Amino acid sequence: MTCIMNRTIAMGIALAMTFGIIYAEKLPKPNKKQREQDIQRLIEWSKDTSRRSVLEILKNGELCFNYCMSAYNRPVEEYARDTAAIQEVYRLNDWTKEMCQTLTEKEVKKYHLEWHPALVQRAAEENISIYERFAVLTRFCDKVYEMRRKAATQTMPTGKVKHLIYEEYGSSRPTPVHYEIKIDEATGKVTLYGFKDRFMDESAPLPQVALGEEELNTIRQMIEKHKIYQELSSYTRPHIPNVPEITGGPPTWYFNCELEDGKVSTGGDQISPPRGCTEIANYLSKLLIK
Repeated sequence: MTCIMNRTIAMGIALAMTFGIIYAEKLPKPNKKQREQDIQRLIEWSKDTSRRSVLEILKNGELCFNYCMSAYNRPVEEYARDTAAIQEVYRLNDWTKEMCQTLTEKEVKKYHLEWHPALVQRAAEENISIYERFAVLTRFCDKVYEMRRKAATQTMPTGKVKHLIYEEYGSSRPTPVHYEIKIDEATGKVTLYGFKDRFMDESAPLPQVALGEEELNTIRQMIEKHKIYQELSSYTRPHIPNVPEITGGPPTWYFNCELEDGKVSTGGDQISPPRGCTEIANYLSKLLIK
């Protein structure tokens, strides 16, 4: 598929160059000094190798995936610099194509620009073949940074724990993990429900245990200690074009705790849950087996 696309680009460029030179001969003569500067700039850009490192994360699927995942921790200033550098390469590639279309035969001979069709082809291939991947990268990272900005402003809700759910499932969890704390509105009784493993009788009731104020306070303190209220609303993996999806790995998980004055909610898909969530899950597990 890539070879066909490259051949199509090459044929299109060859035709464009043929008509471009004819068209260039008919254009009004530009300012001589500015024209010389533009041609010199074209020559310098043709020799510039920095574009390779700038575009490396887009040409390599694994690097692109890892870069997207690093958005969960990478400083936003660094991301802004990286994406600005990539956009500048795209801009210069567009300028290259436009500039080469205005070259006259006389200029090609005078400045030894016989290589310019190859430069145009490189610019076209870079802008077409990896732009979709760049769009996916920025869309994913922009969403992560927006969630990070929102999460940083969130504060711990006040009041007691009214309801809690924590669950994990997926290929790494043959027996799904599910904990739920419910409060009976009529009696005020607090109950923690667990989950059935593969070896339990299906007709048996869910594992459960009554909880008191002490346990609810401990859970609230753990949420506050680990700042779960400032976790992102969701953690996901990017879907990079032409890169096989990763199977297996960490579970999909979900944490939601309703308190009297608000709720704390977060979740992830094939990403390890934060330490605070796993510690609460371990605490709930111990309560069930006392």
